[in-house]
Amino acid sequence: MALIRNKSGMLSSLDAMVFLSVMILVSAGLFAYASFEEPETMTSKEVTESFFAAELRVSDLYPTTDAHTAPVSDLMAACINSGNVTKAKEYTERVMRDLIPGYRSFFVEMEFGGMIMTAGEGGGRVSSYYETEYSTAGGPLKVVVCIY
Repeated sequence: MALIRNKSGMLSSLDAMVFLSVMILVSAGLFAYASFEEPETMTSKEVTESFFAAELRVSDLYPTTDAHTAPVSDLMAACINSGNVTKAKEYTERVMRDLIPGYRSFFVEMEFGGMIMTAGEGGGRVSSYYETEYSTAGGPLKVVVCIY
């Protein structure tokens, strides 16, 4: 293809190049603007439901050789009832940090049979609060989750 060597041909080529340059800058600006969206926020209810939706091997949290799986609520209740809350507390803190986007501070309180286990460090002003009760083999497990 031969390049036409007159003023109108050069102006047309220059005009097309300027147009493409402007469109590239506009597109880049739109993509940059779209990437500054607010991070996803989860409520305490969603975090709690995700936490208790899982099943774990009994030996993961409770000192036993039993390899069967059980709901997290049953395992937490068993740990609280037996007073063996160290692994349960570590598990709760690790999973909550993973579930809460942007890791904000949190506080979890679980009560079973009059005994209480707490996890998390709390914070200033509560941004999301959720309280619920799960039925377990030994009775109700009361759960309070606060995200700060």
